[in-house]
Amino acid sequence: MKDYKSEQIRNVAFCGHGRSGKTSLLEAALFDSGATTRLGNVDAGTGVLDFEPEENKRKMSISASLAALEWKNFKINALDVPGFPDFVAEMHGALAAADAAVIVVSASAGVEVETEKAWALAESLNLPRAFFITKMDREHADFEKVLADLIIKFGNSVLPVQVPVGK
Repeated sequence: MKDYKSEQIRNVAFCGHGRSGKTSLLEAALFDSGATTRLGNVDAGTGVLDFEPEENKRKMSISASLAALEWKNFKINALDVPGFPDFVAEMHGALAAADAAVIVVSASAGVEVETEKAWALAESLNLPRAFFITKMDREHADFEKVLADLIIKFGNSVLPVQVPVGK
């Protein structure tokens, strides 16, 4: 990885409820950016972010992980944050170090408790934040419903930047 000036580095925390797809999203980003040569899979235990034996056994993140990737002359330090309430201290630490937060929401589960906690903490730290809706290929996935729920919970400033085609 090349040297970057500080204005070319972004620290981004990926937060949200457990099993919303944070780690899978980041595994895909690492692969698409060329940071890894294969697409990691949480269920198969082949990812680079959940590397501890206990994480592979449980098929979930237990501690925050850091992965660096390059994108359009920027270095992105992606912080993969566990989403279960038992590990909330990891979210506090990651957001304290972050420049921005991406709050991941499952299209089939919608807004959940840890979604709200992640938003509230990022807001209290005055961090820019965005939602990323995952798992659009799952049964009962409903982008429009999730978007409507996000607007109800977090206000009219929530608006889609990209809308999926089809159902």
